[in-house]
Amino acid sequence: MRNSQILDITHNLIKTYITQDDIVIDMTMGNGYDTLFLSRLAKFVYSFDIQDKAIEHTQTLLNQHGVTNVKCIHDSHENIANYVNQFKYAVYNLGYLPTGDKHITTKKESTIHSLDIVLNHIADEGIIFMVVYPGHEQGYEESTALEDYLKKLNKIKYKTIKTYLPYQDNKPPYLITIYKQKRT
Repeated sequence: MRNSQILDITHNLIKTYITQDDIVIDMTMGNGYDTLFLSRLAKFVYSFDIQDKAIEHTQTLLNQHGVTNVKCIHDSHENIANYVNQFKYAVYNLGYLPTGDKHITTKKESTIHSLDIVLNHIADEGIIFMVVYPGHEQGYEESTALEDYLKKLNKIKYKTIKTYLPYQDNKPPYLITIYKQKRT
């Protein structure tokens, strides 16, 4: 099985929800492939990353495809509230930049802080898609912290689904999907 299988599952799920009327946040820009994918589905995409290399690669990719409905933001996803506070979907692809320094990774503290903010600002019936990579040390710590955090999440307000590949070796990536219920 390819390493990107969980990403294929995630993209297929995302395609069933996001429309041309939606504002979407790519919380972890990376090489820009998710940002490009989201730009083709959504009205507008805000995309975050802390690395210059990620911003440069993504902007080049978007320019090559003539994409104009994306704002690339050179900042941590935990500062999302400084840029946008109304959106319907958020996408995280945690871990490290595949072609970058593997010592620069998403961190449990900033990821959970950003998730707190996203949960408070996401529209009713909005969805958070998080691909988590527990196969490296920092990713494992982040995964464990997220699992602990999600156990405490309000189960009436949010519905959480975990999609994983239980029969694969080496702690494969998995998808967490968090649905925000409509207020009654």
